[in-house]
Amino acid sequence: MILHLQPLVMMTLTSPAQAARSILSVPWPRQLLWSAMVLAIALNAIIYSAQEILFPLPSEVVFPRLSPLGYFAVVLVLQVVFVFALQASGRWLGGQGKFDELLAVVVWLQLLQVALQLAMTVLFLVAPSLAGILNLAATLFGLFIFSRFINEVHQLQSIWRAFGALLMASIIIALALSFLLGLVGPSFLGLSANV
Repeated sequence: MILHLQPLVMMTLTSPAQAARSILSVPWPRQLLWSAMVLAIALNAIIYSAQEILFPLPSEVVFPRLSPLGYFAVVLVLQVVFVFALQASGRWLGGQGKFDELLAVVVWLQLLQVALQLAMTVLFLVAPSLAGILNLAATLFGLFIFSRFINEVHQLQSIWRAFGALLMASIIIALALSFLLGLVGPSFLGLSANV
């Protein structure tokens, strides 16, 4: 039942399909998966708050600034929508993935993202240019890993179809985020809701 974290991290980086199969081989209780998701997002919110303090945006930059609790709530809603969107898009492409399986792999990748964000925050303090390049490379490599995970969950037999499912789910998230910003954005920007 218990997966050793260090080998699983290395397997995720070197053989993502095998790592996904290892995660899917464990019958995770749904309550544990939800708790792990909440923990990952809470840690992400703490890192977000630290980045706001360490790297404040100039006052002339108009950008929504969320409190840690607001950030946590928005990311939690978006992640739940994202998992449902991944299930729907994968099924539309002929996939067989179940919600709990998608939740398990998404939670694992979220926890890895927290570790990456923490490392990048420290690196930005020491070598900002290098951190920017590595962050871009990690994002692209992360998309590859995520596509392999989706392919294993949905059994799509094609990395491109898995990437298509990821792309469709991301579009749904972008639309949901636009909707949320449309509702609450003006107040964050200090504008009238009628503008």
